[in-house]
Amino acid sequence: MAETQVPRPPFATPLLTGGVVSLKWQTWFLAVWNRLGGQTDKVEAAYSAASAAAPATTEVVAGAGLQQGGQLAGNVAVELYVAMTDVASLPTTGVNVGDWAYALDGCKVGEASGLGTGVPVWWSRTAWYAVDSGAVVSA
Repeated sequence: MAETQVPRPPFATPLLTGGVVSLKWQTWFLAVWNRLGGQTDKVEAAYSAASAAAPATTEVVAGAGLQQGGQLAGNVAVELYVAMTDVASLPTTGVNVGDWAYALDGCKVGEASGLGTGVPVWWSRTAWYAVDSGAVVSA
């Protein structure tokens, strides 16, 4: 696919003139619309072409960094969290320093006790700590 230049947005021009989008902005929006494919979704077409070009027999394995693995067999999953549960049910045995979990009812900074909307946490020897605050997670 040939490269197509998209003009710089006309920031110095007001977007609306008399309640109508100005001509310079209309021209810019049209250029972006055409670049994205107009009536045709070029983004989806590019994704399909790239997917077809990728070798289907290579597996990416997370371990000591990303490495090329063996044959691809079924879905490849990388587990990030050792648990996704409420604060009271987070495991305290069988976890290693640095393990991650997701406390479904954990409080983010500014959330009141009992009104937590969930927060990622990590294990550090004796407790789970909220990623956003660095404090022991609470529900």
